Parts: sequence; structure tokens; C-alpha cells
Amino acid sequence: MRSSADGMHLVAMVNPPTSQYSDNWRHPLSRRDWLSAEFYLDLGRTLERGCFDMLFLPDALAVPEDNTGDFATTLVTGGKGAIYLDPMVTLSLVAGATRHLGLAATISTTFTPAYTIARKLLSLDHLSGGRVAWNIVTSTTDAEAANFSLPSIPPKSERYDRADDVVQTVVDLWDTWQPGALTLDGPRRRFADPEQVQRIPERPLLAGGRPLSRGPITLPRSPQGKPVLMQAGSSPRGMEFAARWAEVVFIVADTPDAMRAVRTELRCRAVAAGRNPDHLAVLPAVQPITGSTRDAAFATVRDLEAALDEQDVLTKLGRLLHASREELEPDGSAEQLLLAHRGATGSEGFEQMLLAAARRQSMTVRDLANAQAMNQLHPQPVGDPADIADYLCELYDSEAADGFVIMSALYPSSLEDFVNGVVPELQSRGRFRTSYSGRTLREHLGAPA
Repeated sequence: MRSSADGMHLVAMVNPPTSQYSDNWRHPLSRRDWLSAEFYLDLGRTLERGCFDMLFLPDALAVPEDNTGDFATTLVTGGKGAIYLDPMVTLSLVAGATRHLGLAATISTTFTPAYTIARKLLSLDHLSGGRVAWNIVTSTTDAEAANFSLPSIPPKSERYDRADDVVQTVVDLWDTWQPGALTLDGPRRRFADPEQVQRIPERPLLAGGRPLSRGPITLPRSPQGKPVLMQAGSSPRGMEFAARWAEVVFIVADTPDAMRAVRTELRCRAVAAGRNPDHLAVLPAVQPITGSTRDAAFATVRDLEAALDEQDVLTKLGRLLHASREELEPDGSAEQLLLAHRGATGSEGFEQMLLAAARRQSMTVRDLANAQAMNQLHPQPVGDPADIADYLCELYDSEAADGFVIMSALYPSSLEDFVNGVVPELQSRGRFRTSYSGRTLREHLGAPA
């Protein structure tokens, strides 16, 4: 969304206790009260002080399992996904402690009814004054399916067909009340105008079956028109879906050229879908590590690397790829290990990035395990605030990105360092807002209602 006068967009992805750095939960600079309201309230206030567009909470609906179907490895190692709070409940707390920060919740279209999604998001959107986004996921694992009485996760094509139907239904439900339907006309004893409230249009469903809802929803129109739609799929089917629906796309790419290629493809697909490509913000994930000086930043990296244990990171990699202990030969080929376990993570785009990096860098299994434990192979610029700003501005100015999903090595110190150091540097260069010019998330993004 290059039309925004605020410059690049910044979104903070927050998923403690592990973050993208696998030992976050045990590091002395990380807080351990991530099951408390205070943790998220403080984080929300920090991000709002930094004028971030939004706080984004990922989610999964099962503890990740290993190749035997056991969840023990995830829990013993504190692996990603060991704990997830409900994003809607958590963001409701943050909404009350902030006034401008956008609030992005992950909700699965595979396991959640369309009406439930529409009502929950619209409720929080009203209560926050129009600051909500929906991160649309289809879920990926059999473990999640088992928690909803299904024998296995449906095939990707079926999940995306259903997602198209669910999103269309949710958007239709949000449109069942016209802007002036809630009249509150006391003298005429007229609460609302029923002629401005409709049931949703009857449409053919891609996934087949009965209509997912009939409406109307039990709430008037959103303060921002409707909540913002966000998505992270990077497979061909995922990008097709993003081109049709998404207003913010979170992408996984490890080089500037890869970022630029994905952004270009998404914009071309948006045009083919009949949309204005400038109405789609493409945000690569990055994990900056900054300090007051360049030396301090590199010292932090060395500290993070030194805290990793080789056997521990190999175990975590094995769980991620559903590989047995015997396959995790440290000096073996990372490329061969990845090829042998295609599909294990449920994310085609993420696996493709891992494979490309393994080939480009001739990684061993040990190399891949260490990189995965440090930053999940997302770009990790290191330096003082000016160095990080140089890196982000170069990507933004070269149209490799419309902004960034900022990931943290440590919570909350990494985000505090970014807000205190990098944000002022970006502001001084005119690449980022110095204050919020509007109130709603759509206004922050420059997105049409």
C-alpha cells in the first residue's frame, strides 16, 4: 500500500515463549510472565509508542508432534507451539490499554464456523474503535484435526476452497448492515432501520454443500468499514488466495531478490484477480538484532549462539521435519534431509525457503539446525540502529517490501531495542510515521474501506 503517507508498515509478530529464537524462554533478558496480562499490556504500549501498525498474534490448535505422533519433544524443549493463548482473548486485553495500535488475530477457516469468525472479529473491532485484522489460516497438521474430531487434516486444495467460502461468507456478514442502519432515533422510537439490514447474498460454494450462514450478523458495520484481511500463504494456491482476499500479506523469503520476486508475483496475481495491486501490502519477516553500537549488537548475536546446545537444536529440527534421530547426522547434507521430509511442516513456502538456503550455502544438518534455532532462516540484520535502518530502507526503496513483520529474538527486549533505536532512525529519514495520522487500522495502512 504505497499510497500511505506514513511510509513503510511495521507489524510485530509475537509468539512467546519461544519466539523465532528457540532459547528465548530460558534467556535472562527475556521475561517469563507471558501467561500474564501485564506482559501483553506492556508490549502493546511499547509498540504503540513506536507507532507500529499492528501487533500480530499467530496461533495453532495443537501442540506440535514428532514423527511418532508424540508431543513430548515439543514440551521438553520448549519448542515453538508448546503454548498458545487464544489470540482474541489476548488482544481484547491489549485493546483496552492502547488507542491506535492495530490488533491482528489468527483464526482458522478449517475449524471455525464463518459466523463465529465474523462475530468475534467484529465485536473486537467495535470495542477497539476499528483496529482489528484477521490473519486467515487454514491450519496444517493432523494434530490440529484430531482436536476437532477429524481423522486427518483435509488436503490443501480442499482447505483453500473452504477458506474461500468462509472468507466470502464472513465479508458478506460484515456487509449485512448498511452504514446508516443503526438510527437510534429516540423521538420516533426507531432503534434501527430494517430496510438497511439484509441477509447475505446467495452464492455458489467452491467447497460445495449448504450455505455457511444466512445473516444478518448481530452487530452494525465496523468503525473502519470492515476488519482488515491478512494472510501468509506462499504456495501457488496460497498466493492465489492472497491475491483474491488479502490486504496485508506476511511472506517468508530470505534474500532481497526472493522478497522482490514474491511481491511482484502477488501484485501480478492481484491484477489478474481484478484488484488494485497497491491495495495489497507485502511484508517480509525479518529478525533484527540491534544495540547501541555495532559491537554491542554482534556481542548479542554471539551470546545467543553460545546459549544453543547442539543436541537440543538437532532434536528440535528433527521434531520440525518429523525426522528420526538416526537421520539427524550432524555432518550430513541438509538438502537431502529436507528433500526426504517434504511436507512435514505443512508450509510449502517455508520449506522451499529452507531448501533454497541449504543449497545456496551447502549447509550440513548441523548448520540447518543452528540456523533454524537462531531465526528460522529469516533474514537477521545485525548492527546499530543506523545499520538496521539502512537494511530496511534499501528493501523498501527497491520495492522488495512495503514494510516488515518484525520478529524478536528475545521478548520484550528485542522489540524495546527496535522501538528505542531503529524507529527514531527510520523517522528521521522520513520512512516511517512520527505519530498516528488516523485512528483505525485501515487509516494506518492507507487501505480502502
